Amino acid sequence: MLRISKLTDYGIVVLDQLAQVGAVKLSADDVAQRTGLAMPTVRKVMKSLVDAGLVLAQRGAKGGYRLAKAPHQVRVLDVVEAFEGPVSLTECSTETHRCDITAHCSLSSSWGGINQLLMKVLARVTLDDVRTPALQDQLYRDLVPLSSRIQLLNIDDE
Repeated sequence: MLRISKLTDYGIVVLDQLAQVGAVKLSADDVAQRTGLAMPTVRKVMKSLVDAGLVLAQRGAKGGYRLAKAPHQVRVLDVVEAFEGPVSLTECSTETHRCDITAHCSLSSSWGGINQLLMKVLARVTLDDVRTPALQDQLYRDLVPLSSRIQLLNIDDE
């Protein structure tokens, strides 16, 4: 099963909370209260988001966290990479892959393209898209044109 980790999921949840308050800074305690996450988890998530440049942190009495970019500029790919590292579906997906069966595998060169396709989709989806179901519907229509869906359905006819 292909699935993002809980920390990546929590990262999106935290970013959503920061997007809801706009330019207002939230403390780690505020984030924990608003999300229901335990404080150690909030700290871990915030560190990854700050390190990735997705969230700005300010220390002190008037400090807190806020989004570094507008929600429509925060790519899901950036969030995934902040927690998971580079996207790589298989060992063959990376340019420097080292797999024991590469010499005998007829598919090893194909995975790189599929990996790139997945990365393009994740780069196209933004925090706004995740937060807004209507935008998700539009994104699906943009990414999968009706003609492509028909071709996929009629693939046996060719």
